[in-house]
Amino acid sequence: MSKFEVVDEITRKGTNRVVIYSHDTYGLGHLRRNIALAEALVKSSKAMRIVIVTGSRVASSFETPSQVELVELPPVVKVGVDEYEAQGIKIPISLIKRARAAIIIDVIKRFSPEIFYVDHSPLGMGQELRPVLDFLTNKRPSILRYIGLRDIIDSPENIKSGWGADGQLEAISTLYNRAFVFGERHLFDLAQAYHLSGTGGLHYLSYIGKPEFIEAGKRRSETFSDPNFTGGHLLVTSGGGGDGLPLCELGVKLGVATGHKTIVVTGPLMDKEALARLMKLAEGHSNIEVIEFCTNFEALVAKARVALSMGGYNTTLELAAARVPTIYLPRTYPRQEQLVRALIFEGLGFGSALTIGDQTLESVRELLDQLWRRPILDEDVTLEMSAIPRFASQIVVPSRYEGSKGSTAENGCDFTSPSSSVTSLNVEMGA
Repeated sequence: MSKFEVVDEITRKGTNRVVIYSHDTYGLGHLRRNIALAEALVKSSKAMRIVIVTGSRVASSFETPSQVELVELPPVVKVGVDEYEAQGIKIPISLIKRARAAIIIDVIKRFSPEIFYVDHSPLGMGQELRPVLDFLTNKRPSILRYIGLRDIIDSPENIKSGWGADGQLEAISTLYNRAFVFGERHLFDLAQAYHLSGTGGLHYLSYIGKPEFIEAGKRRSETFSDPNFTGGHLLVTSGGGGDGLPLCELGVKLGVATGHKTIVVTGPLMDKEALARLMKLAEGHSNIEVIEFCTNFEALVAKARVALSMGGYNTTLELAAARVPTIYLPRTYPRQEQLVRALIFEGLGFGSALTIGDQTLESVRELLDQLWRRPILDEDVTLEMSAIPRFASQIVVPSRYEGSKGSTAENGCDFTSPSSSVTSLNVEMGA
């Protein structure tokens, strides 16, 4: 059975349908977050059926419930600030975008969802969603358009010159019925930072706390609360791994220098040459294990004494949910969102952040030694992580919320509906 035959089959069986767009040009965070949200939705409603259209080239590595189907888009890779190229094939990116948009529109036609949900990027990868949103506006106006934004997108300066200049910020209010933020307004006011207060309603849902990692945190507490327990490992994780070599190299060197049991999860997107370099560096050190990918990542987290990580949304929240003391070494290019997030989580007490220039073996080892002796976070280190059930409640029964337009959302801004003046996006699709 083909992908689209599966979509047709789901359509015949289901009554509540959602299409999730996950552009996935780099890393694993978007797809993992969307799968977690989809799982919560199908648990909330037996009638719920979901199709996730994703650009991740490792989508097939993830298992999903029977009510959730993954439809893969031709993969692309990010090569600069808002610059992309086809992954593995020599085809102009303009043609790839046309193909991806056509697939998304075809899924919508076949699946006929009540909701089209967009993750993170208002106009999609390289603005590929313009024809999709044009189609929804003119041909399927009854389909609700929702967007979910992570807590931090980038520095305000970069957003102004990027999203502000190319229409992404304006699209949030003019093309979507509702905008969710997976963060806390008092920690980072996205509306204020990006001058969105007058452009539409942002509904802050708090942070995503995956149940399996919260449970892992309980197991950690039982294990490490014994002051005589000296076990556990250093967990080094670089997310997808596309740019994770420097972090993983540092992790291996820490394992060599300290003798601590060290598990390095490179991520499935690390290239083979970089992976071979890491394997050679760890060769001969029985305390160091290098693995590419782990489908049961929470099991590694549950036994982690300390973590070494970047500042990506998913991994940062998973480690925080499990209450693992973390050393953050955030990426600062092409976006600065990891640096901003790492500094916020450092301020909350979840770990320590090092900026570029501080990333020496000696400075990181000093932090590691401090955290290794105190693997249990203080009780006052807390964070609201109720985004998943809050999101599910607003998707499963959307009419209950759509009837209150103009009201102030909990922890959010006033909601405004998409502009009625938007009739066409006048997209130029030429190669």
